[in-house]
Amino acid sequence: MSEVDISPKEFIYMATHMLSNRLQILGDRFDPTITSKQWHVLAVISKFDQKQPNIGDVARVLGTSRQNIKKIANILQHRGFVKMEKDRNDMRNILLTLTEQCEEYYKGREQMEHEYLESVFSGLDDEALNSLMSGMSKLLSNVESLLERSEDSL
Repeated sequence: MSEVDISPKEFIYMATHMLSNRLQILGDRFDPTITSKQWHVLAVISKFDQKQPNIGDVARVLGTSRQNIKKIANILQHRGFVKMEKDRNDMRNILLTLTEQCEEYYKGREQMEHEYLESVFSGLDDEALNSLMSGMSKLLSNVESLLERSEDSL
């Protein structure tokens, strides 16, 4: 892509899509047990410390639909990684919990995940990583604002 004469904004926009697709392919190859999308759902569930998340909570964090998360959660439940149960306070809500099997699975791949992330980000020092994180955070915030505005106009 660097041989093409495009602006930095065009490059970043295109590269973000390309990177997303390639990271998904790489992640799917990384571990045949779960897909990248399944891993993302499990990772988000694990980050909720104070509250047991419901399907909508996970969908909001990942920027996708509840239907998408429910489909993935059903697969993960069938495979023994997630427990889905109705919220006693609101039977419409389906709460998600990681199972002991899931916890054990992740303990067994901790080192492999660490090495994977190190290889993905090899050659980027702390300054570059912090700069990239800052830029990506701002870009994500801009996209979220645009999405909110486009929903308001519907």
